[in-house]
Amino acid sequence: MRATEHFAQDLEDSTSYYLERAGKKSAQHFLEEYDRFCSLVSAFPGYGSPVGDTDLRWRKVGVFIAVYREDTDNGEVVLLRLYYLSSNWRIHALGISRDTNT
Repeated sequence: MRATEHFAQDLEDSTSYYLERAGKKSAQHFLEEYDRFCSLVSAFPGYGSPVGDTDLRWRKVGVFIAVYREDTDNGEVVLLRLYYLSSNWRIHALGISRDTNT
């Protein structure tokens, strides 16, 4: 499993969000949920729901949406972005599918 720089920053920001808004226990719970998510998509990359007609997948992680894709050439899952649930994340995710720099 590999995370883009965008995803790594999103994860850091999301953890800070939990720490500031809900406290240390909630942040810890979020990170545990994130670890379960990583284990699941590592074992079953196609488990998440598709994003439109792209090769992207998504799963809810806490109050966030993780967007990822399976890199079949390298046999790994690539974590692309982590969006706040109430944002218009699908529009942004569809932009990822056209961006070759992710």
